[in-house]
Amino acid sequence: MLARIDHWIGKTLFMPLIVKLCHLTRQTQYAIARLFWFAAMLSGLYRSEHVFDYIVFGLGSFFMMLTASLRADRPARSHLWFRLLALVLLVVRIGDIALGGQALGIEFWVFVLIAEYAATIRTLPPRKNSKPAARSAEAGA
Repeated sequence: MLARIDHWIGKTLFMPLIVKLCHLTRQTQYAIARLFWFAAMLSGLYRSEHVFDYIVFGLGSFFMMLTASLRADRPARSHLWFRLLALVLLVVRIGDIALGGQALGIEFWVFVLIAEYAATIRTLPPRKNSKPAARSAEAGA
């Protein structure tokens, strides 16, 4: 049941965005996953309030920067339980905002979910040609 929910959320909400981003940037899904993990760590570092938070997110940012630059296209792993935990925490955060809380820090969980769902994609669909008629006319001329 949880796997079906996870599959639907990934396929409906995140996969089209990730595939489009991969096509626009000409990067692999794994590079996109590492990019968004790096963005999530930087977001956490920006929102840090305590010394422990600065250390954790600072080291995480440094580590993600290294993995994004050295191992960008290597396959990444994602776990169902972690995606569902991040989704629950995002929903809790949205509920807090709906009850009058501030919208600060919500981007962290969005970045984490994009990164995790990008890691689940095994093959990217081919790019769709935006002008197939123009290309076939050029080939025939």
